[in-house]
Amino acid sequence: MENIELIQKENKAVISVNPKIFPLEIIYSSAYVFLDKAYFVIDGDPKTKIKVIMKAKKKIGKEKLEELALEFHNEMVNYSSYAIQSAKNQAVREAIIKRALATNLGEEAAEEIAGEEEKAGGKAEKIDFSEEKDLYFDDPEGIAEPWTPEKAKGIKKPAKKQKKVC
Repeated sequence: MENIELIQKENKAVISVNPKIFPLEIIYSSAYVFLDKAYFVIDGDPKTKIKVIMKAKKKIGKEKLEELALEFHNEMVNYSSYAIQSAKNQAVREAIIKRALATNLGEEAAEEIAGEEEKAGGKAEKIDFSEEKDLYFDDPEGIAEPWTPEKAKGIKKPAKKQKKVC
């Protein structure tokens, strides 16, 4: 491979990474996975070329060293894919959180959150609470309502016990 240089007598691999393909955050995340197998030195210019020096903690052969470097490349692809999917799903996650907050905190709090997002430069959508009624079902018998003794018809309330005074 062009971007992997194996130095077997020092038990290390030097991996050249193009930061336009794999940003520094992806490299850090990938290296973290291999901390139990190798030591890492990350060097270079994050705008042009990054060198990752990976030194195996145990003495291994050339083939295992190359395999370790290739696994590091696979991990960079893995984290890149995760970052892309996460960016694509960010709007959906935000909408779910807004909806949950609006449901639990009430309309005023939801409007306040939306106002804060607008000040921060985000695109805040106003949540329409008129659809809220569609979430509930018709319950003519009142079965789904919470039960309390006050709502019970024809049932006597238990008498309060009086404290004994000695």
